[in-house]
Amino acid sequence: MDVEVRRANDADLDRAAVVLGEAFADYPWTTWTVDPDDHLRRITELQRIALRSYGLGFGQVWVGLVDGIVECAAVWMDSSVEVPASVREQTAPLTAGLEGANHPASVAAQQQIRRWRPERRHYYLATVGTSPLAQRRGVASAVLLPMLAKAQDEQVCAFLETSSDTNVAFYTGLGFEVHDHIQISGGGPDVWAMLKRPSRLDATVETPAGGGRSSS
Repeated sequence: MDVEVRRANDADLDRAAVVLGEAFADYPWTTWTVDPDDHLRRITELQRIALRSYGLGFGQVWVGLVDGIVECAAVWMDSSVEVPASVREQTAPLTAGLEGANHPASVAAQQQIRRWRPERRHYYLATVGTSPLAQRRGVASAVLLPMLAKAQDEQVCAFLETSSDTNVAFYTGLGFEVHDHIQISGGGPDVWAMLKRPSRLDATVETPAGGGRSSS
């Protein structure tokens, strides 16, 4: 199977949002943080907001195409690039509305894992997802490799969170290491923080504050 990997553009927005919505429809984190009523639509719209307002504007969005159709999307954020407060203020009520009855749980969960982000510059994998029919075919690995190579070349860490033990195994295969693990209070999902250090970087340099904390 041939996979075309490239940077996303505005024309990819709708398809990428659909792919990520499908990928996260039964994901432990989104099950906990997003209202179950009309769940798939809510997640798809949340992904659309994140893609449009954050990934395409202030980060890097990469897509994998199979037979010319986007089947995988990944959003990376550079911690040295500041997202304007006005963007966060604009998206906050939209996010709260889409999370619906689960919004308080989402806020509480985010507070528990916020301390995990590395203090020094890093590339944060905010989300990656593959359409169900294209999963386990190497598409996600191909989509992630350009930014992992960039992090290596620039000698900065890559960081993510995941709430799937299957994903832990997948990311371990890409060179990430588990840096911390908690269960969200109140019966929420398990969440793992994972860090990939560039090969020539001193292992003590990029330790996340408080021990380490995605996607999403």
